[in-house]
Amino acid sequence: MSARVALALWLVASAAWADEPKGFAEVRLSWFPGAAGDKLQLVERVRPSFQVDLHQRVKLVATVEAALAEGRDGADELARTLSGSQLGPLLEAAGYRPPTYANQVLRIGSASDYLDVDRLYLDLYSSRIDVRVGRQALNWGSAKFFNPTDPFPQVLLTEPWRPRRGVNAVRATVPFGATTDVTAVVAANDTFTAARVTGRARVNVKGVDLAAVGAWRGDVNNGFVGVDVRGTALVGFWFEGAWMFSARPHEEFSAGVDYSFPVLEQLVVFAQYSRNGGGLSSPDRYPSLASRLGGALPGACTTGASCPAGAPVVDPFAPFTVGRDYLLVGASLGLTPELSCALTALQNLDDGTALLLPSASWAVLDWLDLSASVSIPTIVWGRGGEFKPRPADLVLTLPDPDAVPRSANLQGLMPAVTATLWTRLSF
Repeated sequence: MSARVALALWLVASAAWADEPKGFAEVRLSWFPGAAGDKLQLVERVRPSFQVDLHQRVKLVATVEAALAEGRDGADELARTLSGSQLGPLLEAAGYRPPTYANQVLRIGSASDYLDVDRLYLDLYSSRIDVRVGRQALNWGSAKFFNPTDPFPQVLLTEPWRPRRGVNAVRATVPFGATTDVTAVVAANDTFTAARVTGRARVNVKGVDLAAVGAWRGDVNNGFVGVDVRGTALVGFWFEGAWMFSARPHEEFSAGVDYSFPVLEQLVVFAQYSRNGGGLSSPDRYPSLASRLGGALPGACTTGASCPAGAPVVDPFAPFTVGRDYLLVGASLGLTPELSCALTALQNLDDGTALLLPSASWAVLDWLDLSASVSIPTIVWGRGGEFKPRPADLVLTLPDPDAVPRSANLQGLMPAVTATLWTRLSF
């Protein structure tokens, strides 16, 4: 039994000594029309959190997640597509084998495939400093979804149900009065083989939050310095920008505004421009779809770790998008206290493709929610690109040792839309 599973079971068994657990159970159904292979995916998961007050100023918090999935799996579909194509013999010669599981239906080979400790940390409080030690959620930045000053970025735009992944870290926050504080974080990657160091100093001046941020990530040998500003002046506004020190130094920033109207419960609209100076402005220069999906391949290994020969290597801090200029606009409307809907659109300003993301949520009961979301890739102008690839972009061609080009068509990996319905029971 792995240490991770043993720890998860110990936490569940010791729940009797904890405060009343909190968390949720969820069932999620996704539909992928237009894709090859399985078009449905069903996910069931339960995510309880426990808190133990060890002392008046010390508490232990843990979150355990158990999840099962049936139906479509992106990694399996990518592996099946490549293995069944003309590239299959090349992959086999390189030693690649599709994954096998003891339970093929649930894709389970061991307990660690469905059981995990996603949060486990100690909180220590004093009058001068607050310290959190352990696996915890970290998220900095005022912009929507695209946060250049977040040292551990995760974009959940198309997956609103997903909690942020935990980070192994020690975080210390020192307040200086009611309007100023300094936060320092020393973190490690999941294998504890590389360090990440970051700090943030914040001050509130006449209702405007101003923050300076700096970070260095040892596993990828890059870092940044940046500023984060958020306030209100007739409209809400924010600016978040950073200079990235990497193999290709560049700027990244997001700037936006929002405003609320007294329509029904409330109508909120927003607009944001985001720029990644290290991105690409032409779809002719985009990396292949296969390379962008490399992290979905079984056995994928993150940059900075000791990766086996031939394993797909991915950057854990790679941006969600590959382009340079984006416009994000949206509106959310509370129809009743229990029912709300929203529409968000992400437009690639360089190639003309876009993602439309309508969603709705219904608080059926105090403890039961029902939600739905749809991700619709489309072309507003141009011939296609990032969100709606051109046909040629979906063909991966590689030379084999005999210099005969071999190819794989990845069209089946691209559904026309992705629709998701989920229900969540909170406890």
